Amino acid sequence: MSQYEEAEKQYILALKADPNNAAIHNNYGNLLLQMGRKKEAGKQYQLALKADPNNAAAHNNYGALLEKLGHKKEARKQYQLALELDPNHAAAHYNYGSILSEIGCYEEADQHYLLSLKTDPNNASAHYNYGNLLLQMGRYKEAEEQYLLALKLDPKNSDAHYNYGVLLEELGLKEEAEIQHKLAQESEPNKT
Repeated sequence: MSQYEEAEKQYILALKADPNNAAIHNNYGNLLLQMGRKKEAGKQYQLALKADPNNAAAHNNYGALLEKLGHKKEARKQYQLALELDPNHAAAHYNYGSILSEIGCYEEADQHYLLSLKTDPNNASAHYNYGNLLLQMGRYKEAEEQYLLALKLDPKNSDAHYNYGVLLEELGLKEEAEIQHKLAQESEPNKT
């Protein structure tokens, strides 16, 4: 039995004992999502929110699933609900900032990335994605700071290396950019 199968068995047993436990439904949804079972994960998040409509984590996780499924508008609503319930929810700020950045709401995205990093300053992904936003906004020095912070936290983060390389290219530093792109490739050789 795999680790995932064993964990799933434990969640099923826990839900038999306590079928209206929002935290168990939410965490089971996270497991199902890791297993690639998105539809079942969605049902678990919905059950979590039915059991506890004020569960910020479940709103955030359901939003992340909806975003993966291409339902951006619904995802935004879930992130907003999570933040109304917990204004310091770092993951919801990060996810909401990312989705706002995608639709061109840069100033608002900037605020949410900063709030996410204030709550969780060691999130390498938040740093490099914030760097991406700053790069789009033409704030190159700040973008570089974010990429360097991401790489300090996670030196083998291929996305941070790659995006830092993009910034260096824009600054005309081709040799340095090539080094970053090479490091990105070495960090994750199977990524195209």
